[in-house]
Formats: sequence, structure tokens, C-alpha cells
Amino acid sequence: MELLLMLLVMANVETAPVNQSTQDCDLAYPSVCIPSPPPDLDCGDISESNFRVYLSTDSDVPSDLTDFDPHRFDGDDDGIGCESR
Repeated sequence: MELLLMLLVMANVETAPVNQSTQDCDLAYPSVCIPSPPPDLDCGDISESNFRVYLSTDSDVPSDLTDFDPHRFDGDDDGIGCESR
């Protein structure tokens, strides 16, 4: 049941990659363009919600990603950022 719930939640997460090569987008957030710190941003500072956040256990983490969730958008470490809205 827990796995089914997680799959349903993940189905609602934005997963389409954005073109991060032309913008200052942090690699930790592959489906949205959020700049790297500084400044440190909070969920209230951005318009995006329910977006993917790479976890260190993900199999598709970019090799040059060293700071997972630098803005701490994923407080419960489930791979979804700003989901409490």
C-alpha cells in the first residue's frame, strides 16, 4: 500500500527536464530551473511546487552533482520539493 501511495505521488511530480545549460539552474532540481545559492531560497520564494529533487540514492544522478537539495526544499527526503502547498 505504501509503495502504491508513493507511485501515485510521484506521478504528480513534474518530471520533464528543463534546459539547464542555458540558464543558472541548480542540477539538484532537474524538472525546474531554480538558481544555485546564494541566496538561500525557501518554498515561499519560488512559484514551483511538487518538483523532483535528486536523492543520493537515485540511479540517474548527474555525475557532477555534489550538493543534493542545497535550498532544502525536500524536508522529508522523499524526492519531492515544496510539496506542502
